[in-house]
Amino acid sequence: TVGVYPLWSQRKITFQVPRGATSGDIVVHTANGASNGLAFTVQPGHIFFVANTGRDDASGSFDDPWRTLPHAVEAVGPGDVVYALDGVSATSEHLNEAALSIEAEGTVEGPIALLAYPGASVTVGSPQNLQYGLRVAPPIGVHASYWVIGGIRFRGRTSAVELGGDGAVGWRIVGNDISCPNGDGPTGCFAASFATHARFLGNEVHDTGVQGASKQYHAVYFTTDSNHIEVGWNHIHDNRTCRALQFHSSPLCLPDCGPTDTTGFNQFDLIVHDNLIHGDACDGINFATVDPSRGPVEAFNNIIYEVGRGPDPPDGLANYAGISVPGYLNNGPEGAGRVEVYNNTLYDCGSVGGPTAGAIARTDYSPGLTLRLRNNIIVQPSGIPYFTEETDAALVEGQNNLWFGAGDGPSTLTANVNADPGFQDTGLFDFSLTAGSPAVDAGAEMELAWDFAGASRPRGSGIDLGAFEFHDD
Repeated sequence: TVGVYPLWSQRKITFQVPRGATSGDIVVHTANGASNGLAFTVQPGHIFFVANTGRDDASGSFDDPWRTLPHAVEAVGPGDVVYALDGVSATSEHLNEAALSIEAEGTVEGPIALLAYPGASVTVGSPQNLQYGLRVAPPIGVHASYWVIGGIRFRGRTSAVELGGDGAVGWRIVGNDISCPNGDGPTGCFAASFATHARFLGNEVHDTGVQGASKQYHAVYFTTDSNHIEVGWNHIHDNRTCRALQFHSSPLCLPDCGPTDTTGFNQFDLIVHDNLIHGDACDGINFATVDPSRGPVEAFNNIIYEVGRGPDPPDGLANYAGISVPGYLNNGPEGAGRVEVYNNTLYDCGSVGGPTAGAIARTDYSPGLTLRLRNNIIVQPSGIPYFTEETDAALVEGQNNLWFGAGDGPSTLTANVNADPGFQDTGLFDFSLTAGSPAVDAGAEMELAWDFAGASRPRGSGIDLGAFEFHDD
């Protein structure tokens, strides 16, 4: 039983584990019943504290805290937890142009955690003075793996959080506020290269990018050889970046790559779910270089609206779609298999217009790679197509999708529902379903146990279309 809940909302709960807690399942109890259990393990290690009243030669206990975050990230080891108390900040350079440069390694059994104390306001980085907020820097031999970062306000001139080095494994970035209002260049406000088994969960990424930022600048960017990635429950919004969420594996040898270069291969095991994405110039989600034949590539329960709104970036035209699967290749074999896109809600995508604008994009690269659409709701303004003009419809398959606003759905797909979905209130961007919606119980059978709001699926005789499952209780 816990008694401190700094946050309890429709989509997030944070709580303080009490002294003496033991390993077991975490279960949330409400008037509607109990949730499923989430395994919780008490790890070996120490708990340390950082406070503005502390000293770096202190013990690091709650009553004798350290003073600075740079000292803390250098002093910890596997299994340790660092709590930053209210008002703690790191806004000057630690190392490698970053407010915090991480080199310590945790382990699978003993990850290292850097967390804001419940209810505390903690800032790392500066959008004016530092290139990076938190960084796993490029030096050879740095394998800063198995870290948990939570509840912190990250800022940077280029990247607020950058995972790099020789490979960042097992990172969990959870519940942070991330922004780069002056950002630009071929990277992202959150950027990860050579990252594997990473989870980016429950973060808010917003107000990023200078006006007229490059088309190579993104809000969230998983690049070179980053695989086994989960991106869920984030709010990515109101950015001046080109793409809200980009997967693109770039060879680091560019522009002089040769036949023996060993980076920049297509990505796999990418799970993108339950994100709220809106207000970006180009694509909402771009699976640019993927190979689902090596591991799943999926997007489900996402809400994407008012992306692809332009303007064109200064360095050339881009793609302006809600979800884009271009099939690009930089190194190795072409992508093959199916990219699975299901139970998403897309609204007003690609309003800038032109041949690369629409709700869905699948160009003719990598013909062995298919995009499958199932149980989605796609609503477009009149005159803006469901598929971009450059889409090769032969590489898109699917069934049981709802289409509205730009005519009937594509005839190459089956069991289309061509009707107004009956959203609650599009003026307030509330895309939950009303009673009598044609999306209710209209889905193809799917093993999907919850919806965007966390409600169980299905509620009726079948799964509903889109990101929400209708319920009137």
